[in-house]
Amino acid sequence: AAEAREYEAALNLFKANKLKEAGNAFEAFAKAHPESTLTPNAYYWQANTLSAQRDCKRAIDAYRIVTTKWPQNPKAPDALVGVAACQQELGDAKSARTTLEAVVIKYPDSPAAATAKQRLKK
Repeated sequence: AAEAREYEAALNLFKANKLKEAGNAFEAFAKAHPESTLTPNAYYWQANTLSAQRDCKRAIDAYRIVTTKWPQNPKAPDALVGVAACQQELGDAKSARTTLEAVVIKYPDSPAAATAKQRLKK
């Protein structure tokens, strides 16, 4: 229960647009609870806070933790889309395209695959 409250507190910081604090809270949660079922989500949201702060290199690292350690997690396809968005932001269109194609191949039935297909058309 304490674990869930900690995660919710971090999520509430994110919702309040306190990105730096939320990112730190998600990072602390992931370190304190490496085996929690909420840990992949914590890394995903930490990556989103970093991305929103234009820290794409660190965001990609956090997204990749989700896709590497928990490839079957529901957040994994969204994390890959996040990686692609950051790659695009960093001016690496070729890698972004490759990452979006990977989303479509690995997670064809996910909402993230539909997003990836839309972005690939652009």
